[in-house]
Formats: sequence, structure tokens, C-alpha cells
Amino acid sequence: MKEKTVLLLKAVEDSSVDPYFEKLQKAGISSVIIPTLDFIFVNEQILENCLLYPEKFCGIIFTSPRTVQAVQRIFDTTGFDIARWQEKKNYAVGEATSKLAASLMQLDLLGEEAGSSEELCKVILSSAACEKFVEPFLFPCSQRSKDTVPNILTEGGLQVKKVICYKTECNSHMEESLEKLIAEKGIPDIIVFFSPSGVEFSSKIIKKFLGETKQPECIAIGPTTKEAIKNAEMNLCKVAQKPNPDSVLEAIKSIP
Repeated sequence: MKEKTVLLLKAVEDSSVDPYFEKLQKAGISSVIIPTLDFIFVNEQILENCLLYPEKFCGIIFTSPRTVQAVQRIFDTTGFDIARWQEKKNYAVGEATSKLAASLMQLDLLGEEAGSSEELCKVILSSAACEKFVEPFLFPCSQRSKDTVPNILTEGGLQVKKVICYKTECNSHMEESLEKLIAEKGIPDIIVFFSPSGVEFSSKIIKKFLGETKQPECIAIGPTTKEAIKNAEMNLCKVAQKPNPDSVLEAIKSIP
């Protein structure tokens, strides 16, 4: 029986070993990572003006590793008082984002068990029932971020200061990398998409190489990526319950 190949379409982190690749490798599953996105940090002065005055906020909400890196970049250049932010109620979606914030800035984040922005908002609103959140939350995000977090929290009586801190663009080498992968290993059996932007930038390229061939089975990380796969008319098969390696492995194993 032919060994299944899993294609991970995701941003590549700075760490030497990708946790998703490592998890699949230990489970005996062959996988390949192709970066889909390039990131450009923007509005750094606006973000800096917020970070320099922690007394104006009740905490920070991180929804991706890139937002953590955007804040870390400001800390590296200005040396703002991170200790005062450490005292606040800070939140993050997923283990990867939470661990990065803990590693780079020693922030103790709440809500990492949440598998989506919607679930994180439930955690925050639950805390609000006991805490007194008078000031707004600082919400750094991408230019493609939906207003899910601001809308839900505002409806729940909280304030949110949204700052677009990075932009996503298609990785300049993605098409070349996909072509090389298909030439060497054939069409992957399963594709794991990690973001709506990744779907948007890669779906047309994937279809170009597939032609009339049956589409690979697709796994989405989270509900927004799920909708992006559907909108791209690709073969959505499973949705990972949480943005972590264990959930992705579970989704892959559930495919016959």
C-alpha cells in the first residue's frame, strides 16, 4: 500500500523543528511543509504608543504567533515596561501562540485551550463576570483579521482597541515548491491548511497543477479556514478541533 503523503501549508517558525512535522514523523506519517505566507509588520508606531502606556489597557489579546512577534519587536526597540503588562490579564488562542508569548516576554496567558477566536471570547467574557475590565483590551491583528473578537467582546460589554500590526502576502517561492513536490513525490494525499490566507494564496496554484486529477483531502485548522476551503471549492474532509499538533494528527488518522 502506498504511504500517504501529508502536505502542511503553513508559515515556518524560527524554531529548528516544526512541532507539527515532528508530531507526524513520530506517528510514522510522511509530511512536507511548504510555506504559504510572507509577513510584513506595519503600524509599529501606533502599536508602540499603546504598549508604552499599559495603564490604559486591561490586557492584550493574541490570536496568532505573528501578533506576539509584532509586540516583541516593539519591546526590542523601545524596551517598554513588560513587567507592567505581565501583571495584566492577557489571553491567547492556542498553545503555539501562548508558548511563544511566554518564551519571548514571560507573559502568563489565559485561554490557550481555546481552539478559535470565538471560544477565546467565551473565556474572556467568563472572566469578565468576576473581574472588573474597565479599560479596553489591546488587540493586535493582521489586515485580514475579521472583527470576530471586537464584535463579540463589545456585545458583551467590553472595550477593544484593534491595531493592525502585520500584513500577509503570498510566499514568493510557493508555486515553485509545489511544482517540485509534485514532480518528486506526486500529488499529496492530504493537505492541511492553517489559515484562510493560506487557502486563498495556494488554492489556485494547487488546482493549476492538479488539472482533472482528483483533489486531495483537505484538513482545516479552525472554522474560518474551514469556510475558506469551502469557498475555494476544495475537498474539505476534516476540521482540527484545536490549533495544535495533537488535533491535526487526530484529524489525519480519522481519514480512511
